[in-house]
Amino acid sequence: MRKTVLLLGILLATLAITAPVQAVESPSFSEAESWLYQIQDANIDNIAATDFDVVVMDYAEDGTDDTAYTREQIQQLQDSGKIVLAYFSIGEAEDYRFYWKNKWSKNPPAWLGPENPDWEGNYKVRYWKKGWWKTGLKPYINRINNAGFDGVYLDIIDGYEYWGNNGYGSKRSAKRMVRLIKKIRKNLDAITPIVCPQNGEAIIDDTTKKYRKIYWKNIDCIGVEDLFYHSTKSDRKYRKKLLKKFSNQNKAILNVEYIKKRKRSMYLNKANAQTFSSLSYRANPNRDLDTIVPQ
Repeated sequence: MRKTVLLLGILLATLAITAPVQAVESPSFSEAESWLYQIQDANIDNIAATDFDVVVMDYAEDGTDDTAYTREQIQQLQDSGKIVLAYFSIGEAEDYRFYWKNKWSKNPPAWLGPENPDWEGNYKVRYWKKGWWKTGLKPYINRINNAGFDGVYLDIIDGYEYWGNNGYGSKRSAKRMVRLIKKIRKNLDAITPIVCPQNGEAIIDDTTKKYRKIYWKNIDCIGVEDLFYHSTKSDRKYRKKLLKKFSNQNKAILNVEYIKKRKRSMYLNKANAQTFSSLSYRANPNRDLDTIVPQ
């Protein structure tokens, strides 16, 4: 009997040592109270140690395959209680990404448009073309799926406005963007994938009733830049009106403002005074999004 008790004690001690640490359940967006937006030089250990509920980050530390985060690293963030979304530009091609070909400077594919004059190395894309899906989007989604992200944070949604003003029509371009967002969601591997477009709120006005319903069905939240600063009064008024509609559809709102630390209190007061709730994040004015900014 004494030998049996001793063996049982050894077994229990071994199990206690080898048992995995209990993971913290990630919050739902309805429970989230904060978010972090860092798409350059994100350090997994440093982010895991923070109290942010939602993290938006690139699939790679410097945006290239050589520094892509592993499934274990993304799991580490999820185990620390965070929703982890992969930043993903779908309305522009970036010349440092895995899909870029140097020959395109002289012989661009049919889906590649002009360079963005405000962002060197970023090029407009005809996002509805099969070539863009095959060359850039689907391989990018595969990388996001392989790393185990909870979902995607889609940038350059407002790219539809560019093509709408350049010969393709606003309504037609908006419908094409909605179809693309639906297709992206369908190709995500997460059990309940999260899709969060950034900006382009006017798409709900620029598309048809039918496509507005499709849009609502395929997004979970929206990211918003420059809602209170670096924009005109009329623009802010219109966007707030639109965001109220997003809120009425139970879509979480992630707001980022690129302002100095001294403006933080004023910024939070502005955010809290709205008729809709949002998660606020103060980023550095240089817009580099390459560090954790204390809130």
